[in-house]
Amino acid sequence: MRLLLALLASAVALTAQTTAFGTKVTEATPAAPAAAPAAPAAGTATTPGTKAAAKATEDEVDNSVVITPFRSLTPPEAKTSRTFQLSKVNKLGFTETSKELQRLYSAFATQRIVDGSPSGSSKATGYLATVNYTLVQDLGDNRFLAKAAWPASGPNEVLAAGADTMAILLLDKPAKVGDSGRITGMHVGTVALLFTANFPPLTGKRLTLRREAFVECATLEDTPAGLQKFVESVNAGAEMTVTTNEQVTCKKCGGLGFTREAQKGQLLDKRVPCAECASSGKVIVSVETKFAP
Repeated sequence: MRLLLALLASAVALTAQTTAFGTKVTEATPAAPAAAPAAPAAGTATTPGTKAAAKATEDEVDNSVVITPFRSLTPPEAKTSRTFQLSKVNKLGFTETSKELQRLYSAFATQRIVDGSPSGSSKATGYLATVNYTLVQDLGDNRFLAKAAWPASGPNEVLAAGADTMAILLLDKPAKVGDSGRITGMHVGTVALLFTANFPPLTGKRLTLRREAFVECATLEDTPAGLQKFVESVNAGAEMTVTTNEQVTCKKCGGLGFTREAQKGQLLDKRVPCAECASSGKVIVSVETKFAP
């Protein structure tokens, strides 16, 4: 009995020491109990927030538009050049005629665009074409993705024709998706377009496309008044040139459309169709015509 009472007294004393130790620890570190419940609370608040942020990031659509040059237009160089002297027009013994002058000026007018330069025009950096279009998506700053069609243009049709083809248009006036129309566009080469599609069935998809690009512009007027001003400019010393496609005699066959090949034991030569001119006797070459007073 005495032993049992001694053991009970010892147990009570140990509990008191343990409780005191615990109390000392609690008093020494008062932030521990407060921090313990705060940690789960913070964790509970952060986890849904992180998931929501991640979901928002996944659902966010990048609407930025980036257009960069991909392949610039490199016009072919003229194979030959000539000079058209205005003082020789319609004079006996010279090839310069008023009809030829009008033809060359018409070509010149389609190769020049009206801008803010002192002369009121400048040589186009690309080939000009009539573009029929239907706007598909607004890319900002009067730039549009469009379904377009245009004829082949440039010497030897260096700009291939387009039919119901996606293209990038830079218009000189505001427009909206769905509009259709026709512009005179200067081809500026191929561009790489990075954008988020906003038309079915590609709505919401981030795409990179390579497409032909055109800038809307105005050409010189092909009128008698325009021709007169052109002649006056040349006589005043302005340097004017125009590049045209001309049919010239094929050098390989001499305009015959075939070449001759000797045949052993026969008097007559074998006629071989000329591959250079496709047996037509004529070839098309790019000619640069320079105008002089």
